[in-house]
Amino acid sequence: MQSIFVSKFPFSKNAAEYLQNLDIDIRTLPTYFPNLFKEAFNRLLNLMENKKLPEKIDISLNSPEALIYAIMRVFVELINEDFLRNWFAEAYSKRTENLLHSESPKTLITLASTTFDWKIYNEIQIAGRTYNWKLRFDNFLEVAPNLMAKDWKLVNQHLNKGWVLLVREKLIRLIAEKTKLYILNRKIPRDEIPNLPESYTPYLNALQSKINSIKKNFRSQRIFSDEINKNAYPPCIQFILKKTEKGENLAHPERLFLTFFLLNIGTSIEDILNIFKTQPDYNEEITRYQVEFAAGKRGSGTKYTSFGCPKLISYGLCKKELDEMNWCITGKVFKKVLKNPLQYYSGKIFLLSLKQENKSK
Repeated sequence: MQSIFVSKFPFSKNAAEYLQNLDIDIRTLPTYFPNLFKEAFNRLLNLMENKKLPEKIDISLNSPEALIYAIMRVFVELINEDFLRNWFAEAYSKRTENLLHSESPKTLITLASTTFDWKIYNEIQIAGRTYNWKLRFDNFLEVAPNLMAKDWKLVNQHLNKGWVLLVREKLIRLIAEKTKLYILNRKIPRDEIPNLPESYTPYLNALQSKINSIKKNFRSQRIFSDEINKNAYPPCIQFILKKTEKGENLAHPERLFLTFFLLNIGTSIEDILNIFKTQPDYNEEITRYQVEFAAGKRGSGTKYTSFGCPKLISYGLCKKELDEMNWCITGKVFKKVLKNPLQYYSGKIFLLSLKQENKSK
């Protein structure tokens, strides 16, 4: 019998073992499980429209969650679009985070140790102080760099003999982020997917049609229509924008940097909002407020300047190795010390403008 744990965490190794014991052939899923097949299809449509899973999901001993998740994964692999895969992983990451807040320590340990192979212990006393959890530093480092904020850096953690000491909330955040990475890294090899029956076709066509519509909408709203502007972006900005194209969830420092930079070069608030629409957790009201606040249209009226190069280096956002101009590596733009990506942008705009003028002569 399926456990409630499997229903709550259908991506887990426990769920994989449960499904393996069922010995299900994916070619017969539409025939033997038509209702679950349609539910998986509808959830993906809802995910593309709302970027989240249904709020109410049946979690019980007889819940079909593991099978619905498996069917959704098959659809995601067959469609093979990065942004859909990222939205899918992010949705289950958020769902896991919400569930874990009301779970017992035993559940947290089971998920982290069994599925992620983490070394983790509960209720630790060090020098008279009680910590909720301790986690091996190498397990911590599997996830923490993705979170980027300074309070996630290893040097800012409580360490004891190779263990990171954590409060429950931070551990749950780490498990949620690891859930996303775990799902993203468990792709089904294309050669392992058998030839599927015609019963799959209408579902796949409908999903592909929806994706084509979303991609067309993204392209029409992109701010890259000006070829000079596009090519002038520094490598750090280009790297972040490529992540948005794939639907990858940006860390908070990445969002701030991208927003400040684009505002500083004159990008409209609406164009910036359109970029963030690819984010799995996009909320227009919240994002609009944050962008307008950064633009000085809310709050104190302060307009924020783009992060400088030293701050980008500290956040791990400097991508000088991707710089074809070599300015980031030498640290100079036209013999001036490179201190801010805005300098890079201005210098590149100047060069590209000259090149365009020479072509027109």
